[in-house]
Amino acid sequence: MVHKSNVKKQNHAATLKGCDDISGNSGIRRGDFEDTIPSVSHGSCIPWQMQCENLLYVLIPVGEKGPTEKGWNQLSQGRHVSDPMLALHLKLGGNYGYYPAPGSDILSIDVDDAVSFHDAGGEELVRDTFRYSAWPDWHKYRAVVHCPDIPTHFFGHKLSIRNSLEQTVVELFFPAGMEKTGGQCIGPSSLHPNGNRYEIHDPDAPIMTIRWTDIETITKHICPDTCSDSIPDDGYRIPESRGKTITERYGLLVMDNLPLEPRIAGNEIRGKHPVHGSTSPGGNVAMNPAKGLVYCFRCSVGYDAAGWDAVCRGIMPCGGTYDSDVMKRHLDLLNKEKPEVLFLERIAWKKARRRR
Repeated sequence: MVHKSNVKKQNHAATLKGCDDISGNSGIRRGDFEDTIPSVSHGSCIPWQMQCENLLYVLIPVGEKGPTEKGWNQLSQGRHVSDPMLALHLKLGGNYGYYPAPGSDILSIDVDDAVSFHDAGGEELVRDTFRYSAWPDWHKYRAVVHCPDIPTHFFGHKLSIRNSLEQTVVELFFPAGMEKTGGQCIGPSSLHPNGNRYEIHDPDAPIMTIRWTDIETITKHICPDTCSDSIPDDGYRIPESRGKTITERYGLLVMDNLPLEPRIAGNEIRGKHPVHGSTSPGGNVAMNPAKGLVYCFRCSVGYDAAGWDAVCRGIMPCGGTYDSDVMKRHLDLLNKEKPEVLFLERIAWKKARRRR
């Protein structure tokens, strides 16, 4: 079901008239001319629906889709709607990208095959929300929605939903994680490399609220038989470490190492094995982020995040056992990368001794 969550804003027409048709990137450093740069909200080409503090923006050269700023995907480089350099960049005709900040509930639905998406029920899902496209026939477009119940393990990622022919139908751009973005989307009124501008379907349309279960229903229609096998309930090789699993001790997540060409299939993420690959078009790895488990169908073996991390690092082969030798080499790497774990454990140990 689609629920209206925002009231339509009046006097929005001016928001589409502020982009001077000047090509090129500004190349001006942050801080230059700040006293004379107008605010984005005054005559900006960013539509009113997207002028909010829970979106971050990146500068993109006119006619391009990808950022050129070094480190743009680091949260510290994200620009807020009030950033004066963003306003100047837009005034000079540059393109812009955006992504939801950590904690946001905004989800961008990038429709690459509108016919298949609509056949799966997607047209009804996004009918009333904010949409835009650079294609006059709208065979490709982007819809922006609020989704308050996005599973948190998707934050910081971008995932594809493919049909049985391995053709991408939809891509989902999730809110940023705490350290990185989940990819950026080119914004409305920017110039596409095909020479068209991204035009808004309905300038009055607000960003609507939908439920995650509605998105899951669409994905199941698009790829119901992506992989006929199901993950076994047992047989996982979970390494232990002094009362805590290594996964718990170091805060590891299976999604730290996504399969190649990842896509959503129901409650799982499917794809090709990142180490030994896959000869099957549908991939050979199933990942269940909610359970924190990964299963390789070629090797008939499953791992938690620690075992999967060791496989992806090449510390042990897929199908191997997380024995004492593997554990030692894995811990050496983890302790170098996360020295705070041992430090905090020593502090806790000393405090416990004082209380005795």
